[in-house]
Amino acid sequence: MSNKENNHSESALPSEFRGDSGIPESLLILAIRNSSRDTIYFKDKDSRFIWNSLAHVRQFGFDRPEEMVGKTDGDFFPPEFSERTRAEEKRIMETGEPLIARIESWTDPEGKTHWFSAFKYPFYGMNGNIIGTWGTSRDITALKEVEEELERKNKMLKRLSRIDELSGLYNRRYFYEMLRKQEALFSRRDGSPEHTFSLIALDVDNFKMINDTFGHAKGDEVIRHIADVLLTNSRESDYVFRIGGDEYMVLLPDTDRNAALAQAERLRSKFERIPIVLGGNPLILTISLGVACYSEHGSVEEMVHVADERLYMSKRMGRNRAT
Repeated sequence: MSNKENNHSESALPSEFRGDSGIPESLLILAIRNSSRDTIYFKDKDSRFIWNSLAHVRQFGFDRPEEMVGKTDGDFFPPEFSERTRAEEKRIMETGEPLIARIESWTDPEGKTHWFSAFKYPFYGMNGNIIGTWGTSRDITALKEVEEELERKNKMLKRLSRIDELSGLYNRRYFYEMLRKQEALFSRRDGSPEHTFSLIALDVDNFKMINDTFGHAKGDEVIRHIADVLLTNSRESDYVFRIGGDEYMVLLPDTDRNAALAQAERLRSKFERIPIVLGGNPLILTISLGVACYSEHGSVEEMVHVADERLYMSKRMGRNRAT
C-alpha cells in the first residue's frame, strides 16, 4: 500500500481512534481486559500468570484478575493437562514459534469435558528477549457438543439405512454393498482360494400357509423369530440379511463351499429344535437353504443366482434341507 493510500485509510477513521486521539493506552488495555469474551492471559518464564482478562478469571470462579497472579495451570487443571501446557510454553520460549488454533480439552471434577481453541505466543520484553508467553482461548464446548451430537445422529442414520426395520437384520441394499466389498477384498488377495467367501440363501418352508392361518401379525413374529435364530447361531464374522418377505441371506467371509454347507446344515437343524409359539401352541419351523461359493462362479451376480437356484432345489427335493 502506498503512503497516499495509508494516509487516506487513517484519515477515514474517526478521530477518537486515530493515533493522535489522546486516549491513554492503559484505557484501551482495560477495555480489552474487561470486555473480551475470549480469555487472554500473560505468563512469566515459569508459566505463572502475571496478567489475566476478566473472562479468564471468571472461568475459575474469581472476581478480580489480581486473584490469579502468581498461580499456574497446575492450580486449576488436572496434572496431565497442566504438564502438557507447560511443555508447550517451554517450546514456544525456546523456539519463538507460536502455537496456533490448538484444540484442547480438560474434564472438570464433575466429569464434564470442556473444549477450547487456543492460541499461544512468545511474550517479548522491551529489550527484544522472550520473557514469557501469552495467549488467548475461546470456549468451543457448545460447538463440540453440537458436532458430537451431529456425528452421533449421522452414525445412527447410516446404521438405519442398512437395517431392515421389521427384522433388525441388515437390508437388501447393504447386502449388495457387502458383496462388492468382499469381491474387492478377494481380488486384492490375488484370488487365493483360501480367502474366498460363500453365501447361504434361505427361506421359511410354507410361510404363506402360516400367514393365511395365523394372520400377517403372526407372520411378522415369524420373521423376527427367524432373524433371532440366525443371529444367535451365526458366527461373529458372518453377516445376516433379510432380502424381503421371508427370504434371507447369510454372507460368510473366508469360507469355502464345504464349510458354508456345514454351516447351512447347522442353521437348518437349529430351527428344528427352537419352536415358535403361535396361537398358543408351539410350532416347529423348517427352512430350505442353498449354498454358493464365489471362487466357483467368478461374479457376485452368478453366486447369488446359484444360491437361489440351490434353495429352490432344496424345495423341490422335499424342503427342510441344504443344497
